[in-house]
Parts: sequence; C-alpha cells; structure tokens
Amino acid sequence: MKFFNIPLTVWFLLAAAVLNGQETTEEKGLKAINEEVLKAQMYFLASDWTEGRAAGEKGERLAADYIASMLQLYGVKPFGDLGRPGLSQSGTVYAERTYFQNFVLLKTMPGDEQILQVKSTEGKTIRTTSFTCNVDFTLRPSDPAVEISAPVVFAGYGYKNDKLRYNDLSKLDIKGRFVIKISGFPKFVTELLNESELFRESLKMDSLIKAMGAAGIIEFSRDSKVVGRPERPDFMDMSPSEGIPSSGKPRASYRIPNAKTGDSPQRLIVSAKTANEIIKGTGIDIDDYISKADRNKAYILNQLSSKEIYLKTSVKTTQVAFRNVVGMIEGKRSDQFIVLGAHYDHMGIGNGFIWNGADDNASGTVGVMTLAKAIGETGVKPDKSIIVALWSAEELGLMGSRYYLDNLFFPLNNIKLNLNFDMISRYVSDSEPNKVTMTYDSEYPTFRDITVSNLQKYGIDLIVDYQPSDDPPGGSDHRSFVAKGIPVMRFKPGHREEYHRPGDEIETLNWDIMEKIIKISFTNIWELANSDW
Repeated sequence: MKFFNIPLTVWFLLAAAVLNGQETTEEKGLKAINEEVLKAQMYFLASDWTEGRAAGEKGERLAADYIASMLQLYGVKPFGDLGRPGLSQSGTVYAERTYFQNFVLLKTMPGDEQILQVKSTEGKTIRTTSFTCNVDFTLRPSDPAVEISAPVVFAGYGYKNDKLRYNDLSKLDIKGRFVIKISGFPKFVTELLNESELFRESLKMDSLIKAMGAAGIIEFSRDSKVVGRPERPDFMDMSPSEGIPSSGKPRASYRIPNAKTGDSPQRLIVSAKTANEIIKGTGIDIDDYISKADRNKAYILNQLSSKEIYLKTSVKTTQVAFRNVVGMIEGKRSDQFIVLGAHYDHMGIGNGFIWNGADDNASGTVGVMTLAKAIGETGVKPDKSIIVALWSAEELGLMGSRYYLDNLFFPLNNIKLNLNFDMISRYVSDSEPNKVTMTYDSEYPTFRDITVSNLQKYGIDLIVDYQPSDDPPGGSDHRSFVAKGIPVMRFKPGHREEYHRPGDEIETLNWDIMEKIIKISFTNIWELANSDW
C-alpha cells in the first residue's frame, strides 16, 4: 500500500471548495418554493372538487382534510383539539392532539314572516302599501326579530364629514325614526377619497346614525329597479354569502354562541320602486338633492310627515359546525410562537356557478402550506415555534381566527407575531407586475428593515410599498390579531376584477408574484423566528 503526502494547503483548499458548495439553511428553504410546488397544491384546492369551499359545507371539509394531510406530509405536528382518549399499555389514559380545532356558530336567517308596509296620509285618507321580501326589499340577516311602527326622515346620503364641510344630518331629528338614504356618497367625495377610505367612511355613517337613535336604516340605489346590492366600492361585493345574490336567495348571518351582539338599528335595502313609494308626495326632489350634494351645495332635508313605516320580521336560528386546521413546527422555545395564517374558505356554489376562489384564498392557503414545507426543508429547528393555521369562516366575519384566539390552550401573550396571507397571486396592474404593499405594525420598524435587506440579499424582485400603521387596516384575519394587541405583517399585491366573483379561477393567477411573496415571507419568518426584535 502506498501513502501519498498531500500538502496541508491542498487540504484547506479542498475543504473550502466543499463548504462553498454547501447550501445555506435559507437557500434550502427557498429551493422548496417553486412554481411546480405551488401548482401541485393549487390545482386541487381551487378545483371544482372542493365546491368553492363554502364554510361549514362538504367542499370545505374536503379541503380541510387535504390541508391536514399536506401538513402531516411536510412534518408539521398536529396542534388542534385533543382527540379521543386512549389507554396506554401501562393503563394511563392519554389523548393526542389533532389537526383540527372544531367550533360551532349560530346561523341566523330571515324567517317566514317578513312584513314591510308604507302608510301614506293623504288628507283624511290613510293608504297602506305592502311590499314583498326579496323582491321589493331585503333584510340584514344579523338583525333580530322586531315589530316597529315609526315615522320616516329622508337623510340624503346620510353622510357627514367635518373636514369636507359636508353634513346631511345637521338639522335632522332622527331619534326613533326610520332613516331613508341613498347608498354611496356624493360625487365630489368619491373623487377625493380612495376605495379603502370610502369603506371606512361608510362604517362611520352607520355608527353615527345608530348613535343618533334611529329606529332603522332604509337604503336604496337610484339605479336599481329590483332589490340589489347598494352602491359600494367593488371590493365590497360579497356575493353570494355576504352580499345580496341576484337570485334573491336569503342570506345568513353567523355569530359565536354567547358572544356580545351589537345594537345597531334595523337595516333594509329596498328597490327603487319601494323608495319612490316612501318618498313620493313629500316634496322631496331626489334629482335636485343629488345635483346639489354632488357639488357640496346645501339642500334642506326634513321629516316625511305624511309617511310611516311598519316593519315586522322573524328569524330562524340553527347551529353549524366548522373547523380550523392547526399545526405546529416545534422550535427550541415552546413559549414563543409566530402564527402563519390564511383562510381556506370561500363562497361555495351560487347562482349556477362554483366560486372556486383561486386567489381568494387558495393562494394564501397554499402559501402557508408551502412555507411549512420550506421551513421543514431547512433541516434546522428554529428558535421560536411556528404555528401553521388555516382558518375557516373568514368570509362569514373572521369567525375562525376570532374563535381560535378566544380559545387558546396556552397564554395569549406567547403569540409574538401573525403573518397573514390573503390573496397573494394577482398583481395590481399590468404596468406594475412586481408591486406589492406590506402592511405592518409601525411599532416594529425592524419588519421593514429585514424585508429591505432580504429582498436585496436573495435577489427577490419585488417593489414594496411599505405601509406601517398603529392599527393595520384591512378585512382579513390579521384584524383578529390586531384586536388582541398582537403585531401583524402581510403582503398584498392588490384586487382585480374577479374578486368575489366566479371568474376567480386558476387561469387568472400570476405564479411569479405568488412565488416571490412566499419567498420573501420565508426569509423574513426565518430571521424573525431566530432573533429577538
């Protein structure tokens, strides 16, 4: 046998070459995030097989089983409810955790008796006109059963904005009265405010009218001849589950049992025919009002003294079962968690279509599952533990994430951060295919700093519009965490015209933007899970 004397410097060079060829932990994770992996999951989750994943229905339960199986495949431990108790060989009773957190919501729908009448006083004669539910008017399903007779006041748009020096309500006494109002806003307001601002302003309107003691709100659109959704920005179209389906199918409202309910006034949406019957003969000229309001000019509004509304409603309530899918990637610390969350429910089947919700929110769901895969591919245990949560019933009012946070089996303050993934596969416009917004808590500028650093370090081509806030806005599940004082972060490319419509299909997605969002999220998560901030 011969032995060869190899110089020490050669050994160092060989060792350096081997080390240079090794992938870093982050590179191993990033390698697991690619278009092939995304498509493999998306093409089932957003297929007709899952029937639009309506919360609490068969298609959503099938999707939940699929998600749980993928988490198990990726090495994520179950972190939901305890399963059925078993008996060990030593005689000890034990129970293992499952991937599901089960919960029940109360489903409320309008009952069989719905009466709306307008009583018009014409001299000594009182004329009563009756209207048909889901043809001439529709009810908010969350409203309780009532029987009310009350006078009416026309409030124009019912809008007040001190900064713009506009106030429809300044000289109106609406306490104990029905307020009939036009949906939407004066034209000059829509030209000054963006969609998100208009949405927030619409919520303020309802709160103000409630605070002034109105018996109810009657809203109508000038353009609708039959009952339809009032004029709102497109992103408010929640059909079929949350909006008003064109089929007139009764809607449902959901709430957590024993949860505090609001005391908002009754709300009706009525057809143009119904609105005309309420207003005619009162001297109100709607066209003249709109013309003046659009230009921020004054118009005298007053009580419709010759009109009275009679409303009698009923409701029916049932219990419906739902389930979140929850897993955990165990870190070195069991007392600190980062929650990766996305809702997996969508709109189901309605108006002859399956609403597959590819972008909303199969994309976010696949994003979270792929992140779980990427973290597992690192082969390294992070410092903080990472909870992987796919929420049910987001489309019903963030119910899944709300229930989760109200029913933890560990202290709430163990959750240090929520990263929310909702609609991550469509870019804002063809001219800006790489632009996304990043919403995060302004108290944590480090979230921006690490994003800027990781984009450059890993060559991820995204143009990020950073939007820090002390109250991060939006209508997704991160708001449940904001309400609990937990920091949040989310990336969002933007809404497109298929949002909450049957056209939200896989063929419309942009895999490139989705992959980039998941990659930057992975690098951020890995850094935040392994550092103090």
